[in-house]
Amino acid sequence: MQEGTKAFIDLEEIIRSQNSPGRKVIIRVENDRIWIRTLPSKVHSGHRSKEIRLKRFVALDDLFFEGLGLWRGEGSKSKGLYFGNSNPSLLHRFLEFIEHKLGLDREEFKVTINVPTSPYLDEVKEKWVNELSIPAQNFTQICVDPRIRKEYAQAYFNSVILAKLMGDLYSRFKAFILQDQRASVAFLRGIFAAEGSVLVKNSGVLHHITFSSKDSELIQFLEQCLRIHGVKPSKYMINGMNLQIYGLSNFKHIRDLNIHTLHPEKREKFERGFSAYKRVNVLDGEEARTLILRQLSSGPKTYDDLAAALGKARTTIQAWHVPILEKQGLIKRAGKRGHAWLWALTEPEPVMFPNPVDYTLAAA
Repeated sequence: MQEGTKAFIDLEEIIRSQNSPGRKVIIRVENDRIWIRTLPSKVHSGHRSKEIRLKRFVALDDLFFEGLGLWRGEGSKSKGLYFGNSNPSLLHRFLEFIEHKLGLDREEFKVTINVPTSPYLDEVKEKWVNELSIPAQNFTQICVDPRIRKEYAQAYFNSVILAKLMGDLYSRFKAFILQDQRASVAFLRGIFAAEGSVLVKNSGVLHHITFSSKDSELIQFLEQCLRIHGVKPSKYMINGMNLQIYGLSNFKHIRDLNIHTLHPEKREKFERGFSAYKRVNVLDGEEARTLILRQLSSGPKTYDDLAAALGKARTTIQAWHVPILEKQGLIKRAGKRGHAWLWALTEPEPVMFPNPVDYTLAAA
């Protein structure tokens, strides 16, 4: 359905396709609202569900595809509408999607909270009540789980028919997401907020970002979405269940598209690491080797020592810069520290180095 320049979908059409041999969906329509419930197709084969009111027409915009991404990344796929995270703003965004797109009231949701320790449970509950604007009576008893590091809250609405609806929306819009750049960016933004992570080096320089999932279908779809925008991920790591992205060119695409911006902590970490990457990792070869010599002037160093000081990858130091300096006769092996080779200057006297900007301090 089209209205002006906005695209809309009709949820009635999607829900009517959910009838199956074991379940019959009953739909009541009044203008722009629909009421749904399910009945067992056979006598004594189950109970009817409670009636749920939804919007009938849903606008396809950033909030819709971000919400779809959040759900696909971290929501339950079978029992109902479930979404959990340690960051309140992400739960709030998912609840906005639920309210403004599906038409459900957040006050109908239940909330469970997990905490690593037991003190101040009443304060924890009050904080999440205020953050999510969900009544206190909708919260279950707080669970203390010492295995976790952060508080974790999950908002949920039990309904198999809504779980099926979300799955149908995802399946129906996969092709659209691949064809529409704005939709794919919003979907990636939601997925990254739910399942992404940002890894930085000890120097504070951005090392790589990761999408984590054991779902091969989702990983393949994410690879397609990313490549549409010029982002080239590394090969999926089966053991770690990670799809990793390296390199300044890829980081620039991620940043320009604002894929990293929905989760506030991940956004801040990415921006800090990206800024440090730009200051440190854009060294040309001569500058990098000059800085290696400067580092070695204070004593022998390992590959890892040099990589941390320059904010560059260890493989770059080991496979490129150190062999060049060794071939030029400027450095030599000077024993080992544990199993790691130490490198030192070949000249016993101080060597005069050029005096460029001290990039080793730039990331501080």
